[in-house]
Amino acid sequence: MVVIWAFASFAFFMVPFYIGTLDFNIYLMSTATAFGEVLSSVICLLVTHHIDKKKSISFFTGISCLGSLAVTLIIWLYHGNDQVFPALAFLLLYTGVVTMFDLIYVIVPTLFPTIFLATSYGCCNVVGRGVSMFAPMVARAPFPWPMLILAAYSFVCIFLPWGLIPIKSKQETKV
Repeated sequence: MVVIWAFASFAFFMVPFYIGTLDFNIYLMSTATAFGEVLSSVICLLVTHHIDKKKSISFFTGISCLGSLAVTLIIWLYHGNDQVFPALAFLLLYTGVVTMFDLIYVIVPTLFPTIFLATSYGCCNVVGRGVSMFAPMVARAPFPWPMLILAAYSFVCIFLPWGLIPIKSKQETKV
């Protein structure tokens, strides 16, 4: 859980830092990421009660991976003046990151007993913030590395939710 949380925190901070290093319309890119946050809130409202949370976290981590690869490919291959394509790639990337981050908050209470819930949130957040301290440095790395590092980290995190084991309540163990 800590590794997934650290990825979400790292990606949440790295993307805006990376946008600041690009020679794009920063207002358009910021609007795309802001719309991604709003879209992720709507998605979380729909997903949390109807779809398995582990599958959802893996899916949206995969969306983050695809988004970071799309950003890399668009910056590398597309040389037109229209900046809609990079904005759409950042929208995809940030929607995946923020939705996954929101779903992590929802799944934590199912993984830890109530007595340890505050401690588990605290540990995940401390490690996540510690990893996030490297976000500005990674964002300022030469061209392909920031998004490739993000894609690699997200690719690893696609498979980690399957190892999360929910706790059993006392009612389930008595039956």
